[in-house]
Amino acid sequence: MSKAAKLLAVVFVVGALLPPSAALAAEKLLIVHSALNLLTSPLWMAKEKGYFSKYGLDVETVYIPSGTLGMQSLLGGEAKIIVADGSSAINARLRGAPVKIFLGMVNFYPNPFFSTPDIKTPADLKGKKVAVTRIGSSSHTATVMLLKKLGLDEKDYTIMQLGSTQNRLTALTKGLIQATTLSAPESVIARNAGMKVLIPPSEVMKLGVTFQHQCGDVMESTLKNDRPLVKAFAKGYLEGVRETYRSKEESMKVLSKYTRISDPQVLSATYDEAYQAIQKDGSPTESGIQVMLNEQAKTDPQARQAHAADFMDNTIIGELAREGFIKALWAK
Repeated sequence: MSKAAKLLAVVFVVGALLPPSAALAAEKLLIVHSALNLLTSPLWMAKEKGYFSKYGLDVETVYIPSGTLGMQSLLGGEAKIIVADGSSAINARLRGAPVKIFLGMVNFYPNPFFSTPDIKTPADLKGKKVAVTRIGSSSHTATVMLLKKLGLDEKDYTIMQLGSTQNRLTALTKGLIQATTLSAPESVIARNAGMKVLIPPSEVMKLGVTFQHQCGDVMESTLKNDRPLVKAFAKGYLEGVRETYRSKEESMKVLSKYTRISDPQVLSATYDEAYQAIQKDGSPTESGIQVMLNEQAKTDPQARQAHAADFMDNTIIGELAREGFIKALWAK
């Protein structure tokens, strides 16, 4: 046997012994996400624990502090998958973009509504400043829906677009605004700073402010042409979800690394407050999308003709369920 033949034989044997993800170079995948909070931690967990690598992906995560801005990276082709609020995908598709929600990460609005200590009731927000990330975002939609149910129209208060949760926390504690929704860990920091929980998450739920809060979005062309990549991402992400539920310690480590928060009390309280809001099986919520469309239909004629099912594609999650992947994740 020639040296070349012997070398080929060795390469073949080694390749056969290695798992598929190791035998081939991992495929690079840029993921844009729009929040720095515990709800995003399964994404980071999957990266840090090697779950994405397990399925042949070399994932890089980039934070852009708005789902609306993150959507631009998807539409522009810089990212194949983004993790953002449901409003971003809905708004993009209403305007003709072939975007689909394929992964449900948080299927209701879990964030408490904070105010400065001088605000005693929601009625006290008349004439005051209320902050959201951007117009059209989930925080904006949730805020408008919530205050509407409590008797306040948009004309009763001033909406401020301040971007990230961190920016809104700073503005709240400095008295530059009087109210905003905050996710953990900023919600924990706000409590510690003496800010008032004007409307707790349980009350938000009772008021019916439930919708597709956080999700994985993809272009239709990617679902068609790069389906194995999307499926591999979903597998890695769902393993990250499982690990987030099972290990508070690992979740706190990951959260600390990506948010740069080192206070163990804040990290612990953040986990306790938020982890159960993460959707275990990754399924998006058609009813939650419809709630958002109904709200937008009040001012957007295009939303009146839209159907929630057109905004989502649950075939990836459906395949993983039929194949037993999701059940096996939670079997032990």
